[in-house]
Amino acid sequence: MATESDSSSYIMHNGVTRAVGSSNTGLEIMADIEGKSFPAYSQRTGAIHQFHSGSAVADAVTNSMFMIQALLRELGFESDIFAEHVAPELTGSIRYFREYAGSKEDVMLLHHSMGHDQDEWVTNLPCTTILVYHNITPESFFDERSPFRHYAAKGRAQLDAFREHFAAAIAVSDLNARELAECGYGKVTTIPLLIDAAAIRSAEWNDMLVQEQSQVMTVLFVGRISPNKAHRDLVEAAAQLRAMMPRPFQFVFVGGYGEDEPYYLELRQLIDELELGEIVRFAGKVSDADLYGWYRAASAFLCLSDHEGFGVPLIEAMTFDVPVIAYASSNIESTLGGAGLLIHDKHPQAVAALLRAVSEDRALRRAIVVEQRKRVRQFERPALLEQLQQFLRQQGIEIPQPVDTCTRTDVERSPHYQVEGPFETSYSLALTNRELAFALDRANPGEVGLFATEGPGDYAPDVQKISAIRGLPQLAARGSKRSGADVVVRDLYPPRVHDMDGLYNFLHFAWEESELPAAWIGAFNEHLDGVAAISTFVAKVMRDNGYAGLLAPVGNGVDHVARAERLEYRGPLGKGFRFLHISSCFPRKGVDVLLDAFAKAFTARDDVSLIIKTFPNPHNTVSAQIQALRRRYPECPEIILIEEDLDAGVIVDLYHRCHAFVAPSRGEGFGLPMGEAMWFGLPVITTAFGGQADFCTDETAWPVDFTFERAKTHLGLFDSVWAEPNVDSLVAQLKAVREATAEARAEKAERGRALLESRFTWDRCAERLIALEASAQRLEPASARRVRLAWISSWNTKCGIATYSSFLVGSLDPAWFDVRILASRDPAVIIEDGPEVTRCWTDQRGRIDDLLAELDRCRPDAIMLQHNFGFFSMPSTARIVEYANAHDIPIVITFHSTKDVDASDYRASLSEIADALRGADRLLVHSIDDLNRLRMLGLIDNATLFPHGVHARDSSDRLACRAALNIPIDAPVIATYGFLLPHKGLEEIIEAFSTMSKELPQARLLMVNALYPVRDSELTAERCRSLIKTFNLEERVQMITDFLPDRESFAYLDAADLIVFAYQDTAESASGAVRYGLAANRPVACTPIPIFDDLGELVHRFSGTDARAISADLATLLGDSALLRSKADAQAAWIHARSWDEMSLRLGGIVRGLVGERSSVRRGG
Repeated sequence: MATESDSSSYIMHNGVTRAVGSSNTGLEIMADIEGKSFPAYSQRTGAIHQFHSGSAVADAVTNSMFMIQALLRELGFESDIFAEHVAPELTGSIRYFREYAGSKEDVMLLHHSMGHDQDEWVTNLPCTTILVYHNITPESFFDERSPFRHYAAKGRAQLDAFREHFAAAIAVSDLNARELAECGYGKVTTIPLLIDAAAIRSAEWNDMLVQEQSQVMTVLFVGRISPNKAHRDLVEAAAQLRAMMPRPFQFVFVGGYGEDEPYYLELRQLIDELELGEIVRFAGKVSDADLYGWYRAASAFLCLSDHEGFGVPLIEAMTFDVPVIAYASSNIESTLGGAGLLIHDKHPQAVAALLRAVSEDRALRRAIVVEQRKRVRQFERPALLEQLQQFLRQQGIEIPQPVDTCTRTDVERSPHYQVEGPFETSYSLALTNRELAFALDRANPGEVGLFATEGPGDYAPDVQKISAIRGLPQLAARGSKRSGADVVVRDLYPPRVHDMDGLYNFLHFAWEESELPAAWIGAFNEHLDGVAAISTFVAKVMRDNGYAGLLAPVGNGVDHVARAERLEYRGPLGKGFRFLHISSCFPRKGVDVLLDAFAKAFTARDDVSLIIKTFPNPHNTVSAQIQALRRRYPECPEIILIEEDLDAGVIVDLYHRCHAFVAPSRGEGFGLPMGEAMWFGLPVITTAFGGQADFCTDETAWPVDFTFERAKTHLGLFDSVWAEPNVDSLVAQLKAVREATAEARAEKAERGRALLESRFTWDRCAERLIALEASAQRLEPASARRVRLAWISSWNTKCGIATYSSFLVGSLDPAWFDVRILASRDPAVIIEDGPEVTRCWTDQRGRIDDLLAELDRCRPDAIMLQHNFGFFSMPSTARIVEYANAHDIPIVITFHSTKDVDASDYRASLSEIADALRGADRLLVHSIDDLNRLRMLGLIDNATLFPHGVHARDSSDRLACRAALNIPIDAPVIATYGFLLPHKGLEEIIEAFSTMSKELPQARLLMVNALYPVRDSELTAERCRSLIKTFNLEERVQMITDFLPDRESFAYLDAADLIVFAYQDTAESASGAVRYGLAANRPVACTPIPIFDDLGELVHRFSGTDARAISADLATLLGDSALLRSKADAQAAWIHARSWDEMSLRLGGIVRGLVGERSSVRRGG
């Protein structure tokens, strides 16, 4: 680690600096101080050697001597290093000090950082001596038993004793210069000969450490474990950060320590007391490679040290673009030189808040790094050489081989853009990366590099393939790992972003279904400055999953196909009118639908053929599908399957020789084959949803209708949907294209090509990426403020939506949101309202004037409306949306039901206000059925499936719960949960339990069903009690009808073997009650009705809704323990993914992102 006063440190240190307030040249700082002058000597040439008492591998002073030695040798001097204590590993590089013979012509640089016992040797040296002072930590910082205390005191005494023997003095910091002045030194030159920033930046590092540790926010400090380094203050800041940081983090202390040192033991005790053992980590002494890895993995460098002679790790951290936060003690302010964040108060809460701001505010981080880069340039070799030469000349020392630093060209220049990912193969991502890089280079000649990496890690690209592509070798040569590029753009799979190191990090991203892994979104929000989505669809998916940052549909280009030389395909292509399909034939590509539709649209008698170009792979079963199709359809039209690898020019030939392109995909990020086909003038038939919808419209293509269905992909994401193409619609479009005139087909295809030429070339794609960069540049540090969110909902009442709202609001991060609850005027509150609640509306029969007036008063940045048909009439709902649009406020509406209401006393349908709802920023629904209902109303672009949340809690001891409730340990226990209402099927459960209990007489039924404040609830309770009595179940059925706190409810549910939900019918889209059952970590069984469809395979489903079916299925489940517990793993994974914390984090990202979009428009972005 980098320190100035002991021999337990790291790094090759050399550099230059200037004091705060010095001249802008920064080349030399001279302190003319009254006192004794140094003896003069004449100009000479000869050797310049160095001495320091101690030496150690990776020690700051030792590495400083190595660095100075290299500089002196570059200037033509003979130069050796001598030490009293030569580290065994450095034998051969450092000589024992007694070997120095001495010469009057020599100069000896005497490094002083701690006292030593060679006073006589120093004072008797025959050569000219020059002091290089590294500072001595005051003895008061060391324990009385520490040897450092003695040598610290002696070292300061030696400054006085040796003064008369030095011809000149170099101080490595302004603090050191002041200390020398106080000791009577007259003329002191401040040159921090400690660190060569460029050298350590280009040195090898442990990249495995970077990949492992950069995935969690890392706060780093480098320095020995010593009281003056103030590790205690760092630990206390870590405790405060834990209270305010919503994501994992760690504090890492790199530096030597002794297991029995008092201060280390004190820190360990504090860490145990604060329960920070999983957060604070002592890395100890590490190798240079590991140290450079830690710097590259760090999110921030925090120094709260009470004494630093210079603070080399501050400069090291800056060198690796780690934002520095440092306490203004000793020499810290001078070392920072105006860079980093200098703080004057070490209050732990303030420090923690600043750490969080730096970690989350990319614009703030960028502003810090920009200034740090300026500072670091003063610590690079050219500036260092210039300062050293000026010093030597001022001492009358002739330089054998002077260096003109003004004309040096050996400082490497980083590209402005670096595109990272695969780039030299035929892989679609590789094509995208190189074409984007070529386009950026056309816009910024010589400023673009390419670097080969994939989702799992870097790889060595194929040199021959690079050489075969014109212009690619030059781009590849400019790229390098950790290049220091201003803008890093990645396109790879899976999307690895935690180790991106640009001032601006952008992900060029493709996706094909509605759900994204939450961990990806978390990493995107933390590490990216923006997402360059390849389509409007992908941009929406990103926002819908909670990405809060800048988004732009940058798109892809298609014009690369125009450069491919056409080569003839020599295989058979079938007869007549040829439909072409090119894809991997994975299930997502919809080839099964295509084959079925093609066989329905045509027969072998028709003069048509279908050409399918694919490649063999485990997920591709198209050959078997074709054989099965021919068995089902004896008159199947001609189908030709091409599975061999074809050159790009041969693919161009297929486009030219076919007559239409068909791709009924279930999900596309962009649809490159559709774009390529359209470029060559082919009519395109494709699903009317997905990335291709940006250019495949009613005007340019033949869209196929679809319905939303649960996606069946290898990721297995819960609640992810894709578009299932409608077979009949595809049949109609196949026939329509075949039957259309050549002129009609050409006219629409030409409109498509014109659209591609105007918007979907790689140059236009690069322009949009550059515009995204400009948008990021316009973001000011600390410009993101808390979002004032108006939350319109029932609240603090016995209402499912009120409970739903309380869970989401309660998990919103208060650092990001200031929530104002605009609730209904319901007198039956559970507890007293807080100051954030204003009750200003009634129900669908009332007016909303007071609600709109309250919106005027609170002036929200965003509106969140929880919709229920009983809350607001359709005109009132439309009016709220119109209010938001008129005031330029993003509005998100959650529909807890979308089915039309057709009751005797009230009718309502969203179709009445479909036009108004198009003005909402997002329409959130809980089920796929709801999503399809909105689709039927033409509400697709702003509709989003937002799953219901669930409690994430640890499993409790079932037997202990039973003991507390006085339930026999071996009794089968069934439980119900939710409000006591007619549609909940509670009467059916009682009847089913009665039948089942004849076979299982020891069984128990716990009915945890609270009364709802309506008459129907009381009547249902009466009927249930009557049934229990009729079936003589009083001893085996317990009804709990109080509205219980969650803790008490779970005490009952935790005792169950199975929790059942036998709903009979409901218009609601999702059940909050069933999620309580799942949260109890017990098996759950439900009736086969749509409200439970969103739970998929997580629950057991009864074969029917009547008592007989429920009874039979209950007996089966309770009689087969393996079957009963078969869904436990999936249930646990789902609970984690759908926890209220996760869903609130996602919703918060959506809202913050929508607010940011409006702000960007106002800024001109």
